[in-house]
Amino acid sequence: MKTAAQTTWNKGRVVGKKPPLTPDQVSLIRMILRQEKALRDLALFNMALDTSFRGSDLVRVADVATPAGVREIVEIRQKKTETRNAHPVQARLSSNTRDSLRAYLTASEKPLHGWLFTGQGARWSQTHLSESQLWRLFRSWLEKARLDPSLYGLHSLRRTFPTHIYQQTGNLRAAQLLLGHASIESTKEYIGTEQAEALEIARKYHL
Repeated sequence: MKTAAQTTWNKGRVVGKKPPLTPDQVSLIRMILRQEKALRDLALFNMALDTSFRGSDLVRVADVATPAGVREIVEIRQKKTETRNAHPVQARLSSNTRDSLRAYLTASEKPLHGWLFTGQGARWSQTHLSESQLWRLFRSWLEKARLDPSLYGLHSLRRTFPTHIYQQTGNLRAAQLLLGHASIESTKEYIGTEQAEALEIARKYHL
């Protein structure tokens, strides 16, 4: 029997997979960042959604742009999985993402050889954006949209677009390629397809 001083390990915590953002939540965050004219944050948010990258993934300006303009197809080198999968992950940037990147690059005047997204402040201005810095930014976007940050994590951001693709098309292979997973079983586990399908069946067929 638990004493009064004892508490359960998960009290006040969200356990299990953190959910992806919904299309309405994505639209809300985009609207807020546009209203604030936060060019860097809007470009970063859009880029993170389209490519499902992590904060630790290495992205230079030349990966997304040439002197002629912003690329539509980009390659992301995934730092976390580079020892298991040496091939870069390809992704398509939407027209909205390309527009936001164009505005950000014009305003920031970053050189092609430089990092696309760097840390904040003089100390970090020449270093690549880190995982923890991306999380702090993502947390601030959630708070501005009046979403509880404790319910989400960086994997929510990474999982959003592949989950949307799967829900709309049922194409798990496309989600696997975007995430850069070597195994389709890893993708099924990562975006929780079986759990989502079970919940949908339960919604339709209940006692």
